[in-house]
Amino acid sequence: MPTIHPLTTRDGVLLHLAFFAPADEGAPVLLLTHGVANNFVTTPLWTVAEHLHARGHGVALLNNRGHDWVTSNPIDRRWLGAAHEIFEESALDFEAALDWLAARGHGRVVLGGHSLGGLKAAFACRRLGTGQVAALVMLSSPRLPDEQEWDWPAHEALLARCRELIAQDRGSELMEVEMPTNTPALRGLMSARTYLNKYGPDASTTALRFASEFRLPVFLLAGSEEKPQLGFARDMERALTAAESVARVTVEGADHMYGDRHQRVADALSDWLARQLS
Repeated sequence: MPTIHPLTTRDGVLLHLAFFAPADEGAPVLLLTHGVANNFVTTPLWTVAEHLHARGHGVALLNNRGHDWVTSNPIDRRWLGAAHEIFEESALDFEAALDWLAARGHGRVVLGGHSLGGLKAAFACRRLGTGQVAALVMLSSPRLPDEQEWDWPAHEALLARCRELIAQDRGSELMEVEMPTNTPALRGLMSARTYLNKYGPDASTTALRFASEFRLPVFLLAGSEEKPQLGFARDMERALTAAESVARVTVEGADHMYGDRHQRVADALSDWLARQLS
């Protein structure tokens, strides 16, 4: 069973981390985080982590500040969760978790995440640097925004509404959003500021823009039943022109939440780690 530990980020956000200790204390630990509006228990990563731990891997599951749709930070009562988060601030969440692991002797970390969490991990590598990071793992991450898969007129109308609310100093006002996409989060609750931040034309969620900067090994995975994520993984593989190595895996029969394919996801990742970091 994992142990649960509190973390406080540099900007004063209280988070929690579930730690599955490695069989070999000197082996790299996987630091993984969930996708939009999930948390470290409801994410498919929890079951994947259990399978990885059974094979001896250490895993730290991070509850990032975008957990659940709306949360309140106990320290200063600010609103957070997927409805209020600012994408770039997720790097501070990873920073706190990396510091926690380093203080306990885990100096080599494989950074990654599921869905939006994979995009956050990629951004954190870019923002924080890769001194402690041995590799990057992106599990079922999407292209945001996606010109091919999105209802672009609906998206542009949402962006216009967000800009209007922000201009009226109502950027924190929540909107019930019918997402203009066929990705799993079809409906959402988001502030105007957050929607523009995550899905606007200059959003840092567009990892393909800076993929050529990565020098470390990268693992990409998507299920055969999640078309947008498959497309992103293929494009990301092509964009990682300077990476030390790139592996792209398709898990047959898996949807975005992996259904009964968690073991296959864990096995693919474990086998890659054995080859890449031994």
